[in-house]
Amino acid sequence: MLILIPFKPVNPKSRLSEILSDREREGLAKAMLLDVLDSLDGDVRIISTHPFNLEGYDVEVDERELDVAVNSRIEGETAVIMSDLPLINKKVVEEFFDTKGDVVIAPGRRGGTNMILIRDPRFKVSYHYCSFLKHVEIAKSLNLRVEIFDSFYASVDVDTPEDLLEILIHGRGKRSYVYLHSIGFRLKFEREPNILRM
Repeated sequence: MLILIPFKPVNPKSRLSEILSDREREGLAKAMLLDVLDSLDGDVRIISTHPFNLEGYDVEVDERELDVAVNSRIEGETAVIMSDLPLINKKVVEEFFDTKGDVVIAPGRRGGTNMILIRDPRFKVSYHYCSFLKHVEIAKSLNLRVEIFDSFYASVDVDTPEDLLEILIHGRGKRSYVYLHSIGFRLKFEREPNILRM
């Protein structure tokens, strides 16, 4: 199985710019990518928007739009896993890969597609703007069997300051958790948990 991981090493996660510097956002993005890679085995290819070296991994630079970059690489059984899923682990990924279906989708909490497994190369991805629903419709239009993979850990992608809370609550031992602690983030226990920076 081919596993594709899109990655943006330069100016990633712009919606975190209100609480993280450019360098910190790049550090967090790399830590989350490493968390994802820790969960994977096999033929893994990182599709990077800019030159990026990561020892032991195949990094392919592709400046084209995400859909074009991914669709040009779909061959046989192909999985696309986003690089900002710091809570996934080997067990979650194995269960995802074991799920039957021509197309298996792990949706994000806001309508995105966090992981997708494509077993029919006729299927092409279409990210952005509630891609989960679009991918379901694309599969149905091709008469493909769609299975939805229900996993909290796979649903947590990190885009906004509020998302960091999930890492601090559930991510102990993860590289992204360690990184956030290293730059001063902690859990603040109130009526509802919150984050604070030391």
